[in-house]
Amino acid sequence: MNVPDRELVIMLPHDRYNEQVMERQALWLHELLNHVETLDNYIQAVEFLNLHRGGISNNRLRIELALSRKTLGPFQFILHKN
Repeated sequence: MNVPDRELVIMLPHDRYNEQVMERQALWLHELLNHVETLDNYIQAVEFLNLHRGGISNNRLRIELALSRKTLGPFQFILHKN
């Protein structure tokens, strides 16, 4: 099995499933998470709050620039919409 760069804890009854089924389930879950965790989906789920310049922004470019920085400036926040 190709080991992905993430750690998953999958709790299944050990006596019910064989090794191949558990590996297939882990690989399917990894592929599903890779599909969901794209940058486009993440940008749609967050807002950028800059209290120095204009409040909340949903602008894609501003959010991408904020996410690319190592640390945000003072009074700058990434907020989740939900």
